[in-house]
Amino acid sequence: MNAFSFERATSPAQAAAAALRTTGAKFIAGGTNLLDLMKLDIESPTHLIDVNGLGLDKIDTLPDGALRIGALVRNTDLAADARVRRDYGVLSRALVAGASGQLRNMATTAGN
Repeated sequence: MNAFSFERATSPAQAAAAALRTTGAKFIAGGTNLLDLMKLDIESPTHLIDVNGLGLDKIDTLPDGALRIGALVRNTDLAADARVRRDYGVLSRALVAGASGQLRNMATTAGN
């Protein structure tokens, strides 16, 4: 794995600005895929931008009853959500079957 710099973004604008000013930058949230690719020298970002602080980790019920799932919702939280289990049982079961608890605890909806 190559050396890289790291920063935590606190707003979408800050995250975008960091990506624009740094060639080779990558966003990271759960990191389960990116870190594996970095270890194998498939990905070699020069800068990582942590987007976990952007507030995109919520599951909201919309007026029509549908769900809006934030990009940074952890797979464990999505699978365990009562609304998802009740109304989207196949999704909940697929998330549980698709990875170990350790990976689900880190993996995000957008990353997967």
